[in-house]
Amino acid sequence: MYFALTDRFHDGDPANNVPEGSDPALYDPAQKEIGRYHGGDLRGLELAIRGGYFKELGVTALWITPPVRNVWRSGAEGHWSSGYHGYWAQDFLDIDPHLTSAAALDGTAYPEGAEGRMRHYRDFVALAHAKGLKVVQDVVLNHAGPVFYYDANGNGAFDQKSREEWTQPFKKDGYYGNAQWVSLPQWNMARTMPDGPRTLLGKSIATTGVLADLGSYGRKGFSGGGLGKTDGEEMECDFHTLRDLWTAPGSANFERLVDEFVEIHAFYLLEVGVDGLRVDTVKHVHREFWDAFTGRLRKRLGARAKDKLIFGEVYDGDPAKTGSYTWRADGKKDPGLDSVLDFGLCSALRSYLRQEDGNYGKASRIERAMADLQAGQRDGLPFYNPNPGADGKNAREKSVNFIENHDGVNRFRVKGVTAERNELAQALMLALPGIPCIYYGAETGLQDEQGRVDKDSESGRMTLFPRGGGMAMGKVREGGSFKTIARMAALRREIPALREGRFEPLWVDNDGDAADDGIFAFARVSGKERVMVVVNASGEERTLRLPTGFPAGTRLKAARSGELEVGQDAKAVFEVPAQEVVIYRVKAGR
Repeated sequence: MYFALTDRFHDGDPANNVPEGSDPALYDPAQKEIGRYHGGDLRGLELAIRGGYFKELGVTALWITPPVRNVWRSGAEGHWSSGYHGYWAQDFLDIDPHLTSAAALDGTAYPEGAEGRMRHYRDFVALAHAKGLKVVQDVVLNHAGPVFYYDANGNGAFDQKSREEWTQPFKKDGYYGNAQWVSLPQWNMARTMPDGPRTLLGKSIATTGVLADLGSYGRKGFSGGGLGKTDGEEMECDFHTLRDLWTAPGSANFERLVDEFVEIHAFYLLEVGVDGLRVDTVKHVHREFWDAFTGRLRKRLGARAKDKLIFGEVYDGDPAKTGSYTWRADGKKDPGLDSVLDFGLCSALRSYLRQEDGNYGKASRIERAMADLQAGQRDGLPFYNPNPGADGKNAREKSVNFIENHDGVNRFRVKGVTAERNELAQALMLALPGIPCIYYGAETGLQDEQGRVDKDSESGRMTLFPRGGGMAMGKVREGGSFKTIARMAALRREIPALREGRFEPLWVDNDGDAADDGIFAFARVSGKERVMVVVNASGEERTLRLPTGFPAGTRLKAARSGELEVGQDAKAVFEVPAQEVVIYRVKAGR
């Protein structure tokens, strides 16, 4: 999987950078300011797809940030940002005009308005499918954008310079009765849509307008510590100026909200053709809502459910917490979410390899994360649901691996982290169980010079292919990071055990022997097929004798070059170059 922050990938159509009627100040033509639009769009991704960029990289699925129409600006003067990233929905059944073009790639004009924008999105998905790529749409069910204000001074008007009207302190009991819809067209600040039934792509969509009802929102204000809480407040507070949807079971609009989101996302999955949903801010929504949404959506999809993936972001390093969302809260064995992003593994990989000046940590945390994924339990219940979904795969098999993202986790490569270390980390992630996810720019070794190893930041949201003087896609293909990812992706296609095999630890760093420093070895095992992976995180070549799990006399061949024979003690002598991953399998014919 390849995760692209669409506005920061490539500006394929400059004509949409300042949509008609929008505030020109929201767009940064220099593509430098993080908080303003840079111009990346669906056309930029289409050009890369058509040119074979993703196919050559070995990508089989594109995950894109939410494409729906957003509020375009939020925050008082001096503290504002734009909605370039897509997480500030204003209309859940329209595509943002910053992302779409007036005509198709072949020059055919699209109709004006929402119909034309949705046709472009459908064409984008169809092009991806034609080139062997699935499309995952990022979706937000926890909140809308800053679609209403809190009338703090009671004057009946939105005072844009007043922070108090953008945010109010969290109200534990009750709610703010002074919330009022905003109407500022230049920032697309307006009440949430759809406000009733829609017809798009020739299909009638039976939406009811519940999202345009203020009673569907908690209106309880923002808590500075609420995002990290676990006492229920995290499910009830606004995200700064983002308006929290009231997803509590038994609330007045609960059933209507669930059905509305099922109707909307069934349209994207069945009519537009997207292949999966990545669900944002999962732990900030009541568990009963997820039971109802996933259950009803799968029922709506019917037999098509086996072809669709629903995975979520549970921003937490505790595998018991993240894995719990693959279970239904009502105790049924059926999957809740199909899978989740593995934050525990992300943290372990970064601890091992994301170090300054060639240093490295211990790989034991990776071994622990793999044990948690495959066999971790709490109170007799597995962390991750082992029961298969409609596609025959379970949550463990569909866990999504990553080592960087657009949020506070930030880019892997920051100050002091070399391009070689980035390649090593990407290769290791691709060798582990689960679905590996490459963050846009990893294939170029893109470095966030403002980022720091020990500091969370969103400063890595840079444009990958800037206008004028930037690196061309053809040039990127010649780089080491691109080639490393492509080679590992090819090995995953070639060797089934690297895609489907279980993880079996063979060696992890030992403080008692300096000669072992930096080495991490494991096997991937699927049926009778066994593959050995040896990682050297150090800056020096290592020669050492390691257990293999193969019988004595077995001859092993490295994926690139070189052979060795397993000794009587089931061990073999490995020569592993500095900062490399070496993969061994049984030599053909033996």
